Amino acid sequence: MRWLIPRVPAFKASHPDIDLQLIAGGGPVELGRGTDLAIRRNDFDIPSRYQTYHLFDEEVGPVCRSDRVDTFFHEGALKADAPLLHTRTRPDAWNDWFGATSREAVAGEGQFFEHFYFSLQAAVAGLGVAIGLRRQVTDDLNAGLLAAPLGFAEDGSHYSLLAAEEISDESPKQKVLHWLTGLA
Repeated sequence: MRWLIPRVPAFKASHPDIDLQLIAGGGPVELGRGTDLAIRRNDFDIPSRYQTYHLFDEEVGPVCRSDRVDTFFHEGALKADAPLLHTRTRPDAWNDWFGATSREAVAGEGQFFEHFYFSLQAAVAGLGVAIGLRRQVTDDLNAGLLAAPLGFAEDGSHYSLLAAEEISDESPKQKVLHWLTGLA
């Protein structure tokens, strides 16, 4: 939602006839019961009856408040005492990043938050270093609120648009798919 919602006004301006309703959720979804499309990460088995349209590969990296980079990083690495901000929705995010980048894990003190949004807000507040999903933090990076001194790495997961049936040309669903792939 951090990535998608700021981009919705442009879609609505281009497609005022399409009623775009956003519902937060993750994991399995039942399409066709009031939900036409779903954006999901491939962290569960997607039913074979659904059509999947690849949107983008997940890219993750450590982010912190811009003016705290020297506090938490030194010579292209996390400092051993950097407070790591974790999330209960993806508790292995740090380990996945360390593995994807072949960097040595650090065990700095840290805090757990219920969701990525909270851990990112804690990073903006200067509480430590969070794992940021590139698309979720793009606006904060561009605004100078956050910095990603070590960049981002693909973690092996990806996001797709799910549909109950094949999306037909020139349909409202096709317009949504085209918009999403253009953003990715």
